Amino acid sequence: MNIEGMWCLVAAKILDTATFEQIWATNEDIKALPEDNFARMLGGALIDFKDDGSGYMFCNTGKTKADVPADELNAALESGEVIELDGSLFVAQPKNWKEEGGVIYTDSGEHGEVLGEAINPWKPVEELGNTIIVEGRYQFAPFGMTPTEVKKTVKEVKEASAEVKAAAGTYKGIYKKFIGDPDTAKETDKEFSLELKEDGTGTSNRDNLNIKVPTWDVVNGDVTLTEKFLGTIDYTGKLEGATLTLYNGDPENAFTCMYVFEKA
Repeated sequence: MNIEGMWCLVAAKILDTATFEQIWATNEDIKALPEDNFARMLGGALIDFKDDGSGYMFCNTGKTKADVPADELNAALESGEVIELDGSLFVAQPKNWKEEGGVIYTDSGEHGEVLGEAINPWKPVEELGNTIIVEGRYQFAPFGMTPTEVKKTVKEVKEASAEVKAAAGTYKGIYKKFIGDPDTAKETDKEFSLELKEDGTGTSNRDNLNIKVPTWDVVNGDVTLTEKFLGTIDYTGKLEGATLTLYNGDPENAFTCMYVFEKA
């Protein structure tokens, strides 16, 4: 495999903010991300591999020369950490490469240890059609060429049941309490609510946070729901009419918190 030359981003692994999972997204999808999404910088990324084993990966800053003070711009351009392409400014990240035993490797720049073993920063390059996959997360095609294959995570579309469709909607928190502690039965120091969508996802709004709900379901009135923020919390409960009751643990455990909602 010859990787010398300029390559253009085809797809990359990014964080799905709905599920907090890494997914493959196309270059076009990445460019269409909201401006406040950090992954948007990958849109239009380039890699330039030189014949001496050096290389750089260029990520679009979304800025032009006019957006940056002249003194800062000149210093950045002179350092080589920033380049200008077609009027846009790109940040340059070293991406050295080497070939050993017929396999191409790139330097990921990773350092440290895992279970006492030093991390090997050199990651093999995978060939896919006329594209390459670098470090398992960036897919590039030769400059000016149409990729023969494009990596993209296809989400499974789940057909919502009639019960799920009926349950979907906005729920306002009525009260919460710790099981076995009647003194907390009407604790409403902070408002909380749920927004449940027919596609089995939603948002939990509590403690001044908008927490993703990657999955929820209801079968014969029995509800299961998962929140995902820094970690995951699994809930079980019941939907009886417009009243939704959820437990973040064993309903018989005194340390379990019970949340009671009413459908708006």
